[in-house]
Amino acid sequence: MKNIGLFNESFNPQFDGVAITVENYARILDKRDNRVFVVVPAHPDREFNFPYPVWEYPSSPISVADQYRIGLPAPVKLLKKIDKADIDIVHSHCPFTAGLVAQRVANRNGVPHIATFHSKFREDINMRLKSNMKMPGEIVAKYVSGFYKQCDYIWAVNEGTAKTLRSYGYKGDITVMPNGCDMPITHSNLDTRRKIMQKYGITEEAPILLFVGRHTFTKNTDLIIKALGAVNRHNIKFNMLFVGDGEDKAKMEKMVQQQGLTNVVRFAGKVTDREKLRDIYASSDMFVFPSVYDNAPLVVREAAACGCASALIRGSNSAEGLEDGVNAFLSDETVEDFALTLTLALRSGRLGEIGDNARRDIYISWDDVMDMVEAEYERILTEWNQQEHKKMRGEHSMDFWTHYDIIKEYDIQWPKAKKKTRKKASDE
Repeated sequence: MKNIGLFNESFNPQFDGVAITVENYARILDKRDNRVFVVVPAHPDREFNFPYPVWEYPSSPISVADQYRIGLPAPVKLLKKIDKADIDIVHSHCPFTAGLVAQRVANRNGVPHIATFHSKFREDINMRLKSNMKMPGEIVAKYVSGFYKQCDYIWAVNEGTAKTLRSYGYKGDITVMPNGCDMPITHSNLDTRRKIMQKYGITEEAPILLFVGRHTFTKNTDLIIKALGAVNRHNIKFNMLFVGDGEDKAKMEKMVQQQGLTNVVRFAGKVTDREKLRDIYASSDMFVFPSVYDNAPLVVREAAACGCASALIRGSNSAEGLEDGVNAFLSDETVEDFALTLTLALRSGRLGEIGDNARRDIYISWDDVMDMVEAEYERILTEWNQQEHKKMRGEHSMDFWTHYDIIKEYDIQWPKAKKKTRKKASDE
């Protein structure tokens, strides 16, 4: 049995890809007789019905990201509580406050710190700030690279994600550890499809296209709507369902009206019930996801689990390992080419065949991934027992924290922040 600390900036009731990843790590590792501790920023809507401890530290809302909260420095009381858990492995999934807390815990307890790189932080910050300046993103990239240089083992969710981290300036070793899928293999069912059509007001029998994710132009949702407008003008029949919410939803709805698509496009809102979401995937004919921002989107694997092939951007991290016309539909990142790709796919009569191929080729369960994760944990713990490795780690990590003057700041109690944030940490 291992004591494993998982640290991230988002967690249930947030349902982004990284939050879902951490929840699946915790759920399966806990079932396998490990002791799992999840450490995350406090969230006012979080319900504590997890089979493992979830410990919170103070947080504050972020104006540029509707569903997210930024973690504030963890109080000493929480750090001491984590120390008593006798953690063997620290595993962080975000380089910001959660990562800093993880590194502090690793330093205090002399244990290895694994850090998984998931997201394109440089690109994200510039898009969220809606600034033409590159400087904010470059500053973030420099910080992110500096953070990962100080961690002991770096993982990335695919080769493209590893390449992104290297573009930030990181030059060390990277282990590729893929994400899995918690959606079981599912096949289409006519009765379920009819129920979905009725629920979302889809009246015409035509292929159902689907997008699941944050409603933001960062994910090229505007490209989807413009391409659908072109497809519609060529009198090609389809229905489109957007599932989720986000900062650009109102703009997307306005674009749908401008493109004359109100009769064929529906907005379902957030669907947090996984069984209901599975019914939507299984009732759809093609998953439309032209994001070049995402690294290894779980939604593409979820769609594949339900036999729904994806339309993706050629060369993007989302499309890594996929082949056009075999297990996906690939396009250039232009409205014209994406519209052409959708048109050819809808006319091909091969949506079901290519969806079956996607299920065969890219589906991987979280249980299979956790087999790989646990094997790597064992290898790391064996290596970590070498005293020379511990010494090397301690030397370079302290240089980083001294440079950023984190050591002194991290023991601040932040009493005002704590008053504003509901504390519901368990006493385990």
